[in-house]
Amino acid sequence: MSEREYRIEYTIQANDDKGWTEIGFGSSGAWDSVDESLYAIESYIQNRQWDTEPGMPDPKELEAGR
Repeated sequence: MSEREYRIEYTIQANDDKGWTEIGFGSSGAWDSVDESLYAIESYIQNRQWDTEPGMPDPKELEAGR
């Protein structure tokens, strides 16, 4: 039996007077456990290291906690 890997994919959305809009997305990458995947995502989000497409705000310019 092969060893399992885990990955969590996510989107980040913001809500304003226009409704919910996707402002970023990403993946934890492949890890040996769900907990390791979760830790990676937590770090990426806290450090504003998610992916964006043209027209999405720069993650580093978003206020922490808002």
